[in-house]
Amino acid sequence: MPLIETNSKGVKNWQWSAVLLLLVLAPLNSKLAGACWLALFLIGVWSFKRGSAQESTAEFSAAKGWVFACLAALALRTVTQFYWGDSWGERHAEFRLLFGALGLLGLVHYARFTSVQLTRLGYALVLALWAGFGWMLVFGAALAPTNQIPWGASMSLLVCVVLALTFSTSSQRLPVRLFYASGVVVGVCAVLLSQARGSYGIVLWVAGVVLWHYARSGIRWPALASRVMVAVIAITLLVQIFPQLISIPAQRVQLAMKEFSAMDSSKEVSIDTSVGIRLYLWKRAIEKVPDHLVLGVGREERMASIQRWGVEVNSTAVQRLGHVHNNYIEELFDQGLFGLASFLSYLVGLGCMVMRLRKEQKMAALGIAGVFFMHATSSLTNVNFAHNYYPTMLSVAVSLSFIILINKSNRGKE
Repeated sequence: MPLIETNSKGVKNWQWSAVLLLLVLAPLNSKLAGACWLALFLIGVWSFKRGSAQESTAEFSAAKGWVFACLAALALRTVTQFYWGDSWGERHAEFRLLFGALGLLGLVHYARFTSVQLTRLGYALVLALWAGFGWMLVFGAALAPTNQIPWGASMSLLVCVVLALTFSTSSQRLPVRLFYASGVVVGVCAVLLSQARGSYGIVLWVAGVVLWHYARSGIRWPALASRVMVAVIAITLLVQIFPQLISIPAQRVQLAMKEFSAMDSSKEVSIDTSVGIRLYLWKRAIEKVPDHLVLGVGREERMASIQRWGVEVNSTAVQRLGHVHNNYIEELFDQGLFGLASFLSYLVGLGCMVMRLRKEQKMAALGIAGVFFMHATSSLTNVNFAHNYYPTMLSVAVSLSFIILINKSNRGKE
């Protein structure tokens, strides 16, 4: 039986317990998140050495596609890194994603998990989102374990996996389904409290998937009405207990609208805002792209350009920055078409996995589709790849989508 077996070559409980503990604590510490990623990679390698290969499946084909996407991204990035002589010292994203993909290949094709291990993985993933929510409530966004913007984006990736997991357990007992659903709710709340507006699209994703699910399965109005009532009561109670769940995101959205409208005022006033700085940097970077289209300007020139642009408008806020706060524009400006193609390789890889899995592994495809959506949208207003925490959690989220959602669907085949 694919992937779910109890035998001497299966993943040991002590190994899996370490992974689960690190996963729960990953939202609280960037080093522990890295350790979780490393543990998954090592178990994948260990499974490759000790396990026996299974028949080729849609999930194995999708995992291979992800490896090729990560290889292509690294190869393209390497061209411009060496051309400009840029240091790899702070650029770990491509390596983390590639090693994570290689580990996933071992997990998909060679690893054996028990049903209990997979169930505990689902519980640990929900507890991780509860841990992130608790951190935001106690310490706030200013004291996030890493920069709050990539942290919020990372939590949105885990929410997408738990959302798919919630729908995949429709045959489970009600308390179990409610527990998984609570992970989605508190995960969304954690993203909202992180003040990372670029990741607020998680609200749209969750709402859209819920509507899609009910439309697809057929709407039974009495059952739907009761569930909507329960959801409304639960959310109302949550907001009453934690009013900041409404006030903080509302203030952030209103501030963004105010800053955007202020762009009609004097440059000095409008540029020195979160929205104003972004729009200004995007405009200046795009103006320079045609002259350096193929290979970009390199990291040092990009940082020097931002400093010059800040001096030109007498903005100390601009001068303090080192990125243009848009992953697409920065890759194109910094590394040219090679850099942009490298970044887009991940989106192509995620998209191909969704298409490969959507017929045979619908819930896994749904989880990865969510990761695709949040990765694509959250990268519009920040350079998340500049922070090693984000690609680490991106790799973990993709691996979890395969491990838990594919195995969940396979259980029905036993």
